[in-house]
Amino acid sequence: MKFNKVIYYTLILVFLLIVSQAFILSGVAQEVEIFSQTEPEAIELLEKAVDKMEEALDTYQGAHYPGRALWAEAIDYAQQALEIDPDFIEGNYYLALMYQYTNWYYREAEQWKKYLELIERTDLTSPQVKQNLAYAYYRLGYNYYEKGDYEQCLIYFLNSIKEYPDMIDSNYWAARVFYETGDLENSLFYWERVLKLDPDYPRAQYFYDKVQASIQYGKEAYNWYEQGYKYYEARNFDRAIDAYREAIRLNPSFTDAYYWLGRVYFETGDYNQAIQNYRKVLELDPDNSKADYWLKESQRQLEANQ
Repeated sequence: MKFNKVIYYTLILVFLLIVSQAFILSGVAQEVEIFSQTEPEAIELLEKAVDKMEEALDTYQGAHYPGRALWAEAIDYAQQALEIDPDFIEGNYYLALMYQYTNWYYREAEQWKKYLELIERTDLTSPQVKQNLAYAYYRLGYNYYEKGDYEQCLIYFLNSIKEYPDMIDSNYWAARVFYETGDLENSLFYWERVLKLDPDYPRAQYFYDKVQASIQYGKEAYNWYEQGYKYYEARNFDRAIDAYREAIRLNPSFTDAYYWLGRVYFETGDYNQAIQNYRKVLELDPDNSKADYWLKESQRQLEANQ
């Protein structure tokens, strides 16, 4: 027996400067097969639940709460289906989705765990089941990430990828967690996977480049370098100088940090310091034409102001 009309929604991360995430729902209608051996009445109730879920998603347009009428109906139908058959695999799956969409995260996590327990007792191996299982692992991983439990969330993300390697969100978050725990090589590996799956995935290229630079210069040094550039763009030159100096202290061979420190000194009129930093850049990178230009410009300005 099949549902002819089911919308499967995924969450797309919006990044801010601090670690905060907000998901927006988007999806594509797809046919979902019912593999469970269950009561016809349970299937009928779940069909009603999914219809209400789709109606709620179309109606509320992002303002989703469990107390809203359509969501309350959808959840109630799904719960009734599970009262008839608590081991109804698809019933548990869709109820978990409903909790997710309505931001009922505690119940969502518990429902995904129940779903996984049921799947583990079966021998279901269809591609759709594997994708659903991968999604359950992904959502549990994200739940534990939000709690700051990096060890457990990584287990779930990697299990998700094992079940369905093309699960882009799981690859993305595995890359994030590996970076945040200092495993830069594994982080780079999973960023490469994300970019292979979707070259335009939001901010994936930025993070890939960031991890590459962190491997080259050191994670902490590169973080200070990024802070320095943000201060430079904000014209907060004193803080930019402090940040670039810290990057250089951590990595005395950090060419770009010397270069931008030279730019800050140039723009604040300290041409002697600018000259020293551009000379250091050229010592480390003799072919750096930009540093050569700014060195000469700094020397010209110094002579003009004497």
